Amino acid sequence: MIQPAIVDEVRDDLIFVRYPSPQGEKSKTSRSFWNVKEQNFPVENPKDLALKKGDVVEIFIEPAGAIKAAFMVFIVPLIGFFIFYKVAELFSSSAGLLFSAGILGLGSTMTLNIWIYKAKSRGERPKIQRCIPQEEHQNFMKCNSTCEKCGSCGYQ
Repeated sequence: MIQPAIVDEVRDDLIFVRYPSPQGEKSKTSRSFWNVKEQNFPVENPKDLALKKGDVVEIFIEPAGAIKAAFMVFIVPLIGFFIFYKVAELFSSSAGLLFSAGILGLGSTMTLNIWIYKAKSRGERPKIQRCIPQEEHQNFMKCNSTCEKCGSCGYQ
């Protein structure tokens, strides 16, 4: 999966990028309501491109890694909920106790995911494919979105 990103910070050993925030009115209001902050994340620069803050780049996210991450975040906690619920069902039939056991399973698997993420933080990172040229950069900044609606930035 190839996505555009904006270089946010360049260090000697790491480059941090962020996804551009959509400019639509609905997006602005929902982001402010939920207090969503821009988050940057580290990427690899295998081609040793000379980058500076504000450059627009294409990053490649390994599809298998994205699917695995989504599975770990969404499906594993649900599995934990049902396992803890079913184990509690062997010992009690109280609805409150069963629900509490399920929530304990949900929380414990979420915590497990956080530990796994921290332990594997040096794992596969997205890779920078190329720096987007100035002509494409202007179109991209006009759109400043990965929404796939306007098509002016050429990314889909």
